[in-house]
Amino acid sequence: MLLLSTFDNVVIGVFTIFIVGIGVYFSRAVKDMESFYLGSRNLPWSLIVGALVATWYGGVGTIGTVEYGAIYGLSVWVIWCVTAHAGRMPLALWVGPKIHIRTDITVPDLLESTYGKGVAVLGALLMFIYCTQVGNVTAMGFIGEAAWGISNVTAGALCVGLVVILAVLGGLMGVAVTDMVFFWAMCFGLTMVMPGQWTDVGGWAGLQQALAGTPKMLEPLGGLTPMKAFMLVVLSFGVYADPTFYQRFSAADSPKAGRRALLSCFVIWICFDIVLTLAGLIVKVKYPDMAPAEGYIKLVLGSLPEGVRALFIIGLVGGTVSALDGYFLSGGATLANDLYARLKKDSLTQKQLVTASRVGIVIVAVLALSVAFQFPTAQDAFIFVSSLWMAAGFVPIVGALVWPGRKTALGGYLGLITGALVFSYFKFFPLEAFELEPLVAALPISFALWVIGNQFGKTVQEKSEEAV
Repeated sequence: MLLLSTFDNVVIGVFTIFIVGIGVYFSRAVKDMESFYLGSRNLPWSLIVGALVATWYGGVGTIGTVEYGAIYGLSVWVIWCVTAHAGRMPLALWVGPKIHIRTDITVPDLLESTYGKGVAVLGALLMFIYCTQVGNVTAMGFIGEAAWGISNVTAGALCVGLVVILAVLGGLMGVAVTDMVFFWAMCFGLTMVMPGQWTDVGGWAGLQQALAGTPKMLEPLGGLTPMKAFMLVVLSFGVYADPTFYQRFSAADSPKAGRRALLSCFVIWICFDIVLTLAGLIVKVKYPDMAPAEGYIKLVLGSLPEGVRALFIIGLVGGTVSALDGYFLSGGATLANDLYARLKKDSLTQKQLVTASRVGIVIVAVLALSVAFQFPTAQDAFIFVSSLWMAAGFVPIVGALVWPGRKTALGGYLGLITGALVFSYFKFFPLEAFELEPLVAALPISFALWVIGNQFGKTVQEKSEEAV
Protein backbone atom coordinates (compact mmCIF):
# COMPACT_ATOMS: atom_id res chain seq x y z
CA MET A 1 0.00 0.00 0.00
CA LEU A 2 1.47 3.34 -1.06
CA LEU A 3 1.56 5.99 1.65
CA LEU A 4 1.91 8.98 -0.67
CA SER A 5 -1.20 10.28 -2.42
CA THR A 6 -1.44 11.85 -5.86
CA PHE A 7 -1.50 15.29 -4.27
CA ASP A 8 1.67 14.47 -2.29
CA ASN A 9 3.45 13.42 -5.46
CA VAL A 10 2.31 16.56 -7.32
CA VAL A 11 3.78 18.73 -4.54
CA ILE A 12 7.05 16.78 -4.71
CA GLY A 13 7.10 17.07 -8.52
CA VAL A 14 6.59 20.85 -8.46
CA PHE A 15 9.33 21.23 -5.86
CA THR A 16 11.71 19.14 -7.98
CA ILE A 17 11.10 21.39 -11.01
CA PHE A 18 11.78 24.43 -8.83
CA ILE A 19 15.09 22.98 -7.61
CA VAL A 20 16.22 22.14 -11.15
CA GLY A 21 15.32 25.69 -12.17
CA ILE A 22 17.76 26.99 -9.54
CA GLY A 23 20.50 24.87 -11.05
CA VAL A 24 19.73 26.19 -14.55
CA TYR A 25 19.79 29.78 -13.27
CA PHE A 26 23.21 29.49 -11.63
CA SER A 27 24.68 27.63 -14.61
CA ARG A 28 24.94 31.01 -16.33
CA ALA A 29 27.52 32.18 -13.78
CA VAL A 30 29.93 29.29 -14.42
CA LYS A 31 32.90 30.68 -16.34
CA ASP A 32 35.95 28.89 -14.95
CA MET A 33 36.99 26.24 -12.43
CA GLU A 34 36.94 28.63 -9.49
CA SER A 35 33.39 29.78 -10.19
CA PHE A 36 32.26 26.18 -10.83
CA TYR A 37 33.90 24.47 -7.85
CA LEU A 38 34.29 27.30 -5.31
CA GLY A 39 31.46 29.66 -6.24
CA SER A 40 34.08 32.34 -6.98
CA ARG A 41 34.94 32.21 -3.24
CA ASN A 42 31.91 34.38 -2.45
CA LEU A 43 29.78 32.11 -0.24
CA PRO A 44 28.42 34.07 2.76
CA TRP A 45 27.96 32.68 6.26
CA SER A 46 24.28 31.80 5.71
CA LEU A 47 24.86 29.69 2.60
CA ILE A 48 27.76 27.84 4.22
CA VAL A 49 25.56 26.94 7.21
CA GLY A 50 22.87 25.53 4.95
CA ALA A 51 25.37 23.69 2.77
CA LEU A 52 27.25 22.16 5.73
CA VAL A 53 24.13 20.99 7.57
CA ALA A 54 22.42 19.63 4.46
CA THR A 55 25.58 17.89 3.24
CA TRP A 56 26.43 16.32 6.58
CA TYR A 57 22.84 15.23 7.25
CA GLY A 58 22.06 13.45 4.03
CA GLY A 59 20.49 10.04 3.85
CA VAL A 60 23.20 8.67 6.14
CA GLY A 61 22.85 11.42 8.72
CA THR A 62 19.07 10.98 8.89
CA ILE A 63 18.18 7.41 7.96
CA GLY A 64 21.55 6.08 9.16
CA THR A 65 21.25 7.65 12.62
CA VAL A 66 17.73 6.25 12.99
CA GLU A 67 19.05 2.81 11.98
CA TYR A 68 21.83 2.88 14.56
CA GLY A 69 19.47 4.31 17.20
CA ALA A 70 17.14 1.36 16.64
CA ILE A 71 20.03 -1.14 16.71
CA TYR A 72 22.32 0.22 19.44
CA GLY A 73 20.09 2.58 21.39
CA LEU A 74 20.85 5.79 23.27
CA SER A 75 24.61 5.13 23.31
CA VAL A 76 24.77 6.13 19.64
CA TRP A 77 24.03 9.74 20.59
CA VAL A 78 26.15 9.83 23.75
CA ILE A 79 29.23 8.10 22.35
CA TRP A 80 29.20 8.98 18.66
CA CYS A 81 27.25 12.19 18.15
CA VAL A 82 28.61 14.10 21.16
CA THR A 83 32.23 13.22 20.39
CA ALA A 84 31.73 14.07 16.71
CA HIS A 85 30.57 17.59 17.55
CA ALA A 86 33.24 18.12 20.19
CA GLY A 87 35.88 16.96 17.74
CA ARG A 88 34.81 19.55 15.17
CA MET A 89 35.50 22.47 17.50
CA PRO A 90 39.22 22.69 16.60
CA LEU A 91 38.22 22.41 12.93
CA ALA A 92 36.13 25.54 13.26
CA LEU A 93 38.52 27.53 15.43
CA TRP A 94 41.96 26.71 14.01
CA VAL A 95 42.06 24.28 11.08
CA GLY A 96 39.25 25.83 9.04
CA PRO A 97 40.84 29.28 8.71
CA LYS A 98 44.10 27.65 7.61
CA ILE A 99 42.17 25.76 4.95
CA HIS A 100 40.79 29.02 3.57
CA ILE A 101 44.25 30.57 3.44
CA ARG A 102 46.43 27.67 2.33
CA THR A 103 44.43 25.53 -0.11
CA ASP A 104 44.08 26.39 -3.79
CA ILE A 105 41.06 24.50 -5.10
CA THR A 106 41.01 20.90 -3.82
CA VAL A 107 42.51 18.68 -1.14
CA PRO A 108 45.00 17.12 -3.60
CA ASP A 109 46.21 20.65 -4.35
CA LEU A 110 47.14 20.83 -0.68
CA LEU A 111 48.86 17.44 -0.92
CA GLU A 112 50.88 18.51 -3.97
CA SER A 113 52.05 21.73 -2.35
CA THR A 114 53.21 19.71 0.67
CA TYR A 115 54.42 16.36 -0.69
CA GLY A 116 54.58 16.67 -4.47
CA LYS A 117 52.64 15.61 -7.54
CA GLY A 118 52.77 11.83 -7.05
CA VAL A 119 51.24 11.95 -3.57
CA ALA A 120 48.53 14.28 -4.87
CA VAL A 121 47.57 11.83 -7.62
CA LEU A 122 47.42 8.88 -5.20
CA GLY A 123 45.39 10.90 -2.72
CA ALA A 124 43.02 11.96 -5.49
CA LEU A 125 42.35 8.33 -6.44
CA LEU A 126 41.45 7.40 -2.87
CA MET A 127 39.38 10.55 -2.39
CA PHE A 128 37.46 9.84 -5.58
CA ILE A 129 36.28 6.53 -4.05
CA TYR A 130 35.21 8.36 -0.90
CA CYS A 131 33.20 10.88 -2.91
CA THR A 132 30.86 8.13 -4.16
CA GLN A 133 29.15 8.33 -0.74
CA VAL A 134 27.31 5.09 -1.42
CA GLY A 135 25.59 5.24 1.97
CA ASN A 136 23.35 8.08 0.81
CA VAL A 137 22.33 6.16 -2.30
CA THR A 138 21.58 3.13 -0.09
CA ALA A 139 19.41 5.34 2.13
CA MET A 140 17.51 6.64 -0.88
CA GLY A 141 16.72 3.05 -1.82
CA PHE A 142 15.01 2.52 1.55
CA ILE A 143 13.10 5.79 1.17
CA GLY A 144 11.84 4.79 -2.29
CA GLU A 145 10.70 1.35 -1.16
CA ALA A 146 8.80 2.69 1.83
CA ALA A 147 7.29 5.84 0.28
CA TRP A 148 6.46 4.75 -3.27
CA GLY A 149 6.78 0.98 -3.26
CA ILE A 150 9.44 1.03 -6.00
CA SER A 151 12.66 -0.97 -5.98
CA ASN A 152 15.68 0.40 -4.16
CA VAL A 153 17.68 0.48 -7.39
CA THR A 154 15.00 2.55 -9.17
CA ALA A 155 14.79 4.99 -6.26
CA GLY A 156 18.56 5.29 -6.14
CA ALA A 157 18.79 5.90 -9.88
CA LEU A 158 16.15 8.66 -9.78
CA CYS A 159 17.90 10.37 -6.88
CA VAL A 160 21.33 10.12 -8.49
CA GLY A 161 19.91 11.50 -11.74
CA LEU A 162 18.59 14.60 -9.97
CA VAL A 163 21.91 15.05 -8.17
CA VAL A 164 23.85 14.90 -11.43
CA ILE A 165 21.60 17.55 -12.99
CA LEU A 166 22.06 19.95 -10.06
CA ALA A 167 25.81 19.47 -9.73
CA VAL A 168 26.53 19.56 -13.48
CA LEU A 169 24.50 22.69 -14.13
CA GLY A 170 25.12 25.11 -11.30
CA GLY A 171 28.38 24.03 -9.71
CA LEU A 172 28.94 24.94 -6.06
CA MET A 173 26.80 28.11 -6.07
CA GLY A 174 23.81 26.23 -7.44
CA VAL A 175 24.44 23.38 -4.99
CA ALA A 176 24.76 25.79 -2.05
CA VAL A 177 21.50 27.60 -2.82
CA THR A 178 19.54 24.36 -3.28
CA ASP A 179 21.16 23.02 -0.11
CA MET A 180 19.83 26.02 1.78
CA VAL A 181 16.32 25.29 0.51
CA PHE A 182 16.69 21.65 1.48
CA PHE A 183 18.07 22.71 4.86
CA TRP A 184 14.82 24.41 5.83
CA ALA A 185 12.81 21.48 4.47
CA MET A 186 14.91 19.13 6.61
CA CYS A 187 14.41 21.23 9.74
CA PHE A 188 10.66 21.12 9.22
CA GLY A 189 10.44 17.50 8.10
CA LEU A 190 12.64 15.92 10.76
CA THR A 191 11.25 17.76 13.78
CA MET A 192 7.53 18.22 13.13
CA VAL A 193 6.62 14.58 13.77
CA MET A 194 8.55 13.98 17.00
CA PRO A 195 6.12 15.51 19.54
CA GLY A 196 3.20 13.36 18.36
CA GLN A 197 5.25 10.16 18.16
CA TRP A 198 6.83 10.80 21.55
CA THR A 199 3.40 11.22 23.14
CA ASP A 200 2.02 8.19 21.30
CA VAL A 201 4.75 5.90 22.62
CA GLY A 202 4.23 7.14 26.18
CA GLY A 203 7.34 9.29 26.51
CA TRP A 204 10.39 8.08 28.39
CA ALA A 205 8.34 5.87 30.70
CA GLY A 206 6.73 4.21 27.69
CA LEU A 207 10.11 3.53 26.11
CA GLN A 208 11.41 2.02 29.37
CA GLN A 209 8.43 -0.29 29.59
CA ALA A 210 8.51 -1.30 25.93
CA LEU A 211 12.27 -1.95 25.94
CA ALA A 212 12.40 -3.66 29.32
CA GLY A 213 13.68 -6.81 27.62
CA THR A 214 16.68 -4.91 26.22
CA PRO A 215 17.59 -2.42 28.98
CA LYS A 216 20.98 -1.58 27.43
CA MET A 217 19.12 0.25 24.64
CA LEU A 218 18.41 3.07 27.10
CA GLU A 219 21.78 3.10 28.85
CA PRO A 220 24.04 6.03 27.82
CA LEU A 221 27.08 3.76 27.55
CA GLY A 222 25.33 0.49 26.72
CA GLY A 223 24.34 -1.09 23.43
CA LEU A 224 27.68 -0.59 21.68
CA THR A 225 30.61 -2.91 22.31
CA PRO A 226 33.76 -1.12 23.59
CA MET A 227 35.60 -1.62 20.28
CA LYS A 228 32.61 -0.47 18.21
CA ALA A 229 32.26 2.59 20.41
CA PHE A 230 35.96 3.41 20.12
CA MET A 231 35.82 3.04 16.33
CA LEU A 232 32.89 5.46 16.08
CA VAL A 233 34.71 8.00 18.26
CA VAL A 234 37.76 7.76 16.00
CA LEU A 235 35.62 7.92 12.84
CA SER A 236 33.93 11.09 14.06
CA PHE A 237 37.21 12.92 13.43
CA GLY A 238 37.07 11.91 9.76
CA VAL A 239 35.68 15.36 9.00
CA TYR A 240 39.29 16.59 9.05
CA ALA A 241 39.89 14.65 5.84
CA ASP A 242 36.49 15.38 4.27
CA PRO A 243 36.84 17.19 0.90
CA THR A 244 33.44 18.91 1.09
CA PHE A 245 34.36 20.65 4.33
CA TYR A 246 37.61 21.85 2.79
CA GLN A 247 35.65 23.01 -0.24
CA ARG A 248 33.19 24.99 1.88
CA PHE A 249 35.92 26.71 3.86
CA SER A 250 37.85 27.55 0.70
CA ALA A 251 34.66 28.93 -0.89
CA ALA A 252 33.79 31.18 2.08
CA ASP A 253 34.08 34.91 1.46
CA SER A 254 36.43 35.11 4.50
CA PRO A 255 38.05 32.79 7.10
CA LYS A 256 35.76 34.35 9.73
CA ALA A 257 32.64 33.40 7.76
CA GLY A 258 33.71 29.75 7.58
CA ARG A 259 34.47 29.66 11.31
CA ARG A 260 31.14 31.24 12.27
CA ALA A 261 29.23 28.91 9.96
CA LEU A 262 30.67 25.72 11.47
CA LEU A 263 30.17 26.95 15.04
CA SER A 264 26.55 27.79 14.15
CA CYS A 265 26.03 24.27 12.85
CA PHE A 266 26.82 22.68 16.23
CA VAL A 267 23.49 23.61 17.82
CA ILE A 268 21.53 22.38 14.80
CA TRP A 269 23.46 19.10 14.66
CA ILE A 270 22.92 18.38 18.36
CA CYS A 271 19.16 18.92 18.01
CA PHE A 272 18.98 16.75 14.90
CA ASP A 273 20.90 13.93 16.60
CA ILE A 274 18.59 13.88 19.61
CA VAL A 275 15.48 13.76 17.43
CA LEU A 276 16.86 11.03 15.15
CA THR A 277 18.18 8.81 17.97
CA LEU A 278 14.86 8.99 19.79
CA ALA A 279 13.10 8.24 16.51
CA GLY A 280 15.20 5.10 16.22
CA LEU A 281 14.10 3.97 19.68
CA ILE A 282 10.45 4.59 18.79
CA VAL A 283 10.86 2.59 15.57
CA LYS A 284 12.37 -0.24 17.62
CA VAL A 285 9.23 -0.26 19.78
CA LYS A 286 6.63 0.03 17.02
CA TYR A 287 8.29 -1.98 14.23
CA PRO A 288 10.68 -4.40 15.96
CA ASP A 289 10.72 -6.89 13.06
CA MET A 290 11.07 -4.35 10.23
CA ALA A 291 14.21 -2.80 8.80
CA PRO A 292 14.68 0.40 10.84
CA ALA A 293 14.90 2.69 7.81
CA GLU A 294 11.69 1.37 6.30
CA GLY A 295 10.00 1.38 9.70
CA TYR A 296 10.90 5.04 10.27
CA ILE A 297 9.44 6.21 6.98
CA LYS A 298 6.27 4.18 7.44
CA LEU A 299 5.95 5.44 11.01
CA VAL A 300 6.14 9.07 9.96
CA LEU A 301 4.11 8.94 6.76
CA GLY A 302 1.40 6.89 8.44
CA SER A 303 0.83 9.63 11.02
CA LEU A 304 0.90 12.75 8.83
CA PRO A 305 -1.96 14.32 6.84
CA GLU A 306 -1.95 14.62 3.06
CA GLY A 307 0.30 17.37 1.80
CA VAL A 308 2.39 17.45 4.97
CA ARG A 309 3.67 13.99 4.06
CA ALA A 310 5.08 15.51 0.89
CA LEU A 311 6.98 18.11 2.91
CA PHE A 312 8.50 15.40 5.06
CA ILE A 313 9.66 13.43 2.01
CA ILE A 314 11.04 16.63 0.45
CA GLY A 315 13.11 17.20 3.58
CA LEU A 316 14.28 13.58 3.73
CA VAL A 317 15.09 13.23 0.03
CA GLY A 318 16.42 16.79 -0.04
CA GLY A 319 18.95 15.93 2.63
CA THR A 320 20.11 12.97 0.59
CA VAL A 321 20.35 15.03 -2.59
CA SER A 322 22.19 17.79 -0.73
CA ALA A 323 24.81 15.39 0.57
CA LEU A 324 25.33 13.70 -2.76
CA ASP A 325 25.56 16.83 -4.91
CA GLY A 326 28.33 18.20 -2.70
CA TYR A 327 30.33 14.98 -2.81
CA PHE A 328 29.70 14.33 -6.51
CA LEU A 329 30.87 17.87 -7.25
CA SER A 330 34.06 17.18 -5.27
CA GLY A 331 34.48 13.82 -7.02
CA GLY A 332 34.07 15.36 -10.46
CA ALA A 333 36.59 18.09 -9.69
CA THR A 334 38.97 15.47 -8.30
CA LEU A 335 38.81 13.45 -11.50
CA ALA A 336 39.28 16.52 -13.70
CA ASN A 337 41.62 18.81 -11.79
CA ASP A 338 43.55 16.32 -9.68
CA LEU A 339 43.88 13.30 -11.97
CA TYR A 340 43.22 14.15 -15.61
CA ALA A 341 44.86 17.58 -15.56
CA ARG A 342 47.89 16.39 -13.57
CA LEU A 343 48.53 13.36 -15.77
CA LYS A 344 47.97 15.18 -19.07
CA LYS A 345 51.12 16.68 -20.58
CA ASP A 346 49.41 19.71 -22.09
CA SER A 347 47.74 22.13 -19.67
CA LEU A 348 43.96 22.37 -19.84
CA THR A 349 41.97 25.55 -20.32
CA GLN A 350 39.44 26.58 -17.66
CA LYS A 351 36.61 25.60 -19.99
CA GLN A 352 38.12 22.15 -20.51
CA LEU A 353 38.50 21.69 -16.75
CA VAL A 354 34.84 22.56 -16.15
CA THR A 355 33.76 20.13 -18.89
CA ALA A 356 35.98 17.39 -17.48
CA SER A 357 34.55 18.03 -14.00
CA ARG A 358 31.02 17.59 -15.32
CA VAL A 359 32.00 14.32 -16.97
CA GLY A 360 33.62 13.28 -13.69
CA ILE A 361 30.36 13.94 -11.84
CA VAL A 362 28.58 11.46 -14.12
CA ILE A 363 31.33 8.86 -13.60
CA VAL A 364 31.25 9.10 -9.81
CA ALA A 365 27.45 8.85 -9.92
CA VAL A 366 27.52 5.64 -11.96
CA LEU A 367 30.13 4.15 -9.64
CA ALA A 368 28.08 5.02 -6.55
CA LEU A 369 24.90 3.50 -7.97
CA SER A 370 26.69 0.29 -8.99
CA VAL A 371 27.86 -0.59 -5.44
CA ALA A 372 25.35 1.16 -3.15
CA PHE A 373 23.09 -1.81 -2.56
CA GLN A 374 25.77 -4.28 -1.51
CA PHE A 375 25.40 -3.16 2.13
CA PRO A 376 22.62 -4.11 4.59
CA THR A 377 22.20 -0.58 6.01
CA ALA A 378 23.00 2.96 4.90
CA GLN A 379 25.22 3.44 7.94
CA ASP A 380 27.28 0.32 7.11
CA ALA A 381 27.91 1.65 3.60
CA PHE A 382 28.89 5.05 4.96
CA ILE A 383 31.24 3.65 7.58
CA PHE A 384 33.07 1.43 5.08
CA VAL A 385 33.80 4.19 2.56
CA SER A 386 34.51 6.83 5.22
CA SER A 387 36.82 4.54 7.20
CA LEU A 388 38.83 3.63 4.12
CA TRP A 389 39.40 7.28 3.23
CA MET A 390 40.11 8.32 6.81
CA ALA A 391 42.62 5.49 7.30
CA ALA A 392 44.53 6.67 4.24
CA GLY A 393 44.03 10.43 4.12
CA PHE A 394 43.63 11.69 7.68
CA VAL A 395 47.29 11.71 8.72
CA PRO A 396 48.81 13.22 5.53
CA ILE A 397 46.07 15.87 5.16
CA VAL A 398 45.92 17.09 8.76
CA GLY A 399 49.69 16.79 9.01
CA ALA A 400 50.06 19.05 5.97
CA LEU A 401 48.04 21.74 7.74
CA VAL A 402 49.25 21.61 11.34
CA TRP A 403 52.48 19.54 11.59
CA PRO A 404 55.38 21.96 12.24
CA GLY A 405 58.16 19.57 11.21
CA ARG A 406 59.47 18.65 7.77
CA LYS A 407 57.21 16.82 5.33
CA THR A 408 58.48 14.85 2.34
CA ALA A 409 57.06 12.79 -0.51
CA LEU A 410 58.04 9.51 1.18
CA GLY A 411 56.10 10.49 4.28
CA GLY A 412 53.04 11.30 2.18
CA TYR A 413 53.24 8.00 0.28
CA LEU A 414 53.70 5.91 3.43
CA GLY A 415 50.85 7.65 5.23
CA LEU A 416 48.40 7.07 2.38
CA ILE A 417 49.44 3.57 1.35
CA THR A 418 49.90 1.97 4.77
CA GLY A 419 46.63 3.42 6.05
CA ALA A 420 44.67 2.01 3.10
CA LEU A 421 46.43 -1.36 3.12
CA VAL A 422 46.15 -1.97 6.87
CA PHE A 423 42.46 -1.03 6.85
CA SER A 424 41.76 -3.31 3.88
CA TYR A 425 43.64 -6.23 5.41
CA PHE A 426 41.79 -6.18 8.74
CA LYS A 427 38.47 -5.50 6.99
CA PHE A 428 38.65 -8.57 4.79
CA PHE A 429 40.73 -10.75 7.12
CA PRO A 430 39.46 -9.92 10.63
CA LEU A 431 41.15 -11.35 13.68
CA GLU A 432 39.36 -14.31 15.24
CA ALA A 433 40.96 -14.03 18.69
CA PHE A 434 39.42 -10.64 19.56
CA GLU A 435 37.44 -7.77 18.05
CA LEU A 436 39.56 -5.18 16.25
CA GLU A 437 38.08 -2.44 14.09
CA PRO A 438 40.20 -1.94 10.92
CA LEU A 439 40.25 1.85 11.29
CA VAL A 440 41.55 1.62 14.85
CA ALA A 441 44.46 -0.51 13.63
CA ALA A 442 45.20 1.55 10.53
CA LEU A 443 45.53 5.08 11.91
CA PRO A 444 48.44 4.61 14.36
CA ILE A 445 50.41 2.60 11.81
CA SER A 446 49.78 5.24 9.15
CA PHE A 447 50.96 7.97 11.54
CA ALA A 448 54.09 6.09 12.61
CA LEU A 449 55.24 5.42 9.06
CA TRP A 450 54.31 8.96 7.99
CA VAL A 451 56.59 10.37 10.69
CA ILE A 452 59.41 7.99 9.74
CA GLY A 453 59.02 8.70 6.02
CA ASN A 454 59.24 12.46 6.60
CA GLN A 455 62.80 11.99 7.85
CA PHE A 456 63.99 10.93 4.40
CA GLY A 457 64.14 12.84 1.14
CA LYS A 458 63.70 16.53 0.44
CA THR A 459 60.73 18.74 1.09
CA VAL A 460 58.93 20.49 -1.76
CA GLN A 461 60.50 23.78 -0.69
CA GLU A 462 63.98 22.27 -0.65
CA LYS A 463 63.47 20.85 -4.14
CA SER A 464 62.25 24.23 -5.37
CA GLU A 465 65.25 26.06 -3.91
CA GLU A 466 67.60 23.47 -5.37
CA ALA A 467 66.05 23.88 -8.83
CA VAL A 468 66.52 27.64 -8.64
